[in-house]
Amino acid sequence: MLFDGIERTETRLKRENESTFLYLNSSARVPMTAAREVLEQWFATYPDSGQVDLRARFRSPIDSQFKSALWELYLHELFSRLGFRLDPHPDIDGSSNHPDFLVKAGDDSKFYLEGIVAGLPSIKDAGAEARLGEVIDLVNKMQIPEWFLQVEYRGFPDAPPPVKELRKGLESWLATLDIKAIDTALRAQEWDNVPKFEWGRNGLSLTFTPSPKSPKAAAMPESQPIGILMSYQGNFLTTDEDIRRAVRAKSKKYGRLALPLIVAVNVISDHCDGIDINNALFGTEQIVVTLNADGVGPERADRRRDGVWFGPKGARNHIVSAVLVGNNVEIYNCADDGKTPLLIHNPYSPRLLALEYPLLESIPDDATQTMKRKDGRHARDFLRLPDPWPPVYD
Repeated sequence: MLFDGIERTETRLKRENESTFLYLNSSARVPMTAAREVLEQWFATYPDSGQVDLRARFRSPIDSQFKSALWELYLHELFSRLGFRLDPHPDIDGSSNHPDFLVKAGDDSKFYLEGIVAGLPSIKDAGAEARLGEVIDLVNKMQIPEWFLQVEYRGFPDAPPPVKELRKGLESWLATLDIKAIDTALRAQEWDNVPKFEWGRNGLSLTFTPSPKSPKAAAMPESQPIGILMSYQGNFLTTDEDIRRAVRAKSKKYGRLALPLIVAVNVISDHCDGIDINNALFGTEQIVVTLNADGVGPERADRRRDGVWFGPKGARNHIVSAVLVGNNVEIYNCADDGKTPLLIHNPYSPRLLALEYPLLESIPDDATQTMKRKDGRHARDFLRLPDPWPPVYD
């Protein structure tokens, strides 16, 4: 089994710095119980030869390991329900590496399937996020029955912040607040009259804005002080580069393959749409302006030669016959609209996939030299999920 066979009584909310698996494994709340039942059902049909490895990564206290294992389990469930058979970690002639799956239709080997999660933090970034999580958990453990706090943060701590100092300063500031005056200012949308508490150490800056709790919320023992957590990092989104790195890493692992390779990317970046995906695979969109003797000439849309499938010397990475892109797919949202992964075929690959595939596809159109979207069914039609899903939060 993926989870421990224990009696569960814990009904608290997840702590910021708590691993996803540890919380799923310990919580007695209805959504977590329902998720465990679904995931155990999926795992029960996962091939025996791969269960030990998958279970170890799934149970990791490191969230990046958990997310990767969950994506692999999801891929097995989805393709199995589409009618394929998946053999974990097949041998490859001439390579010591093993793809996640050899996918078969009946007895016929069809393609290799390799899963990867794009947008995971580096080891350094994960450490900084963990230190931030410790600060957020400290605030959420404080007994603040009267207030919800909106917390805006900038940066990440490069060393453990002095959390006792933060607690003392925040408690002293909260004790000075006039709850009626703040409630009146919020109702009148007089934002300048709402006080703020600012604190910063070791590269982290925090801004706290209070709002009164309702009597019902104040009476709930599990109600946490932080109502809204917001990041003001000012970073540019790098979703296209996250996808590029993920697909490129998998395209270099195996050398020549006797079968097509599908790289399945679960993009957990803050934003992912068709523009990001096309920029990653075919090259970044750009406007080319021609300069002539009379000045600026006509403009035309073009792509930079920085795509996974099209680079400075033309088509490349032919080994990847298709990329399957999921947009932050996880157990609770996998039945939502927009969460069906899109299968994008490589128009330059000599090994084009020939599949009976009922989900969303992007297929090369030779007549127009473009990619055409082929609509399909939703992934939820094939995943073994209760109806409705997700479960109602308790």
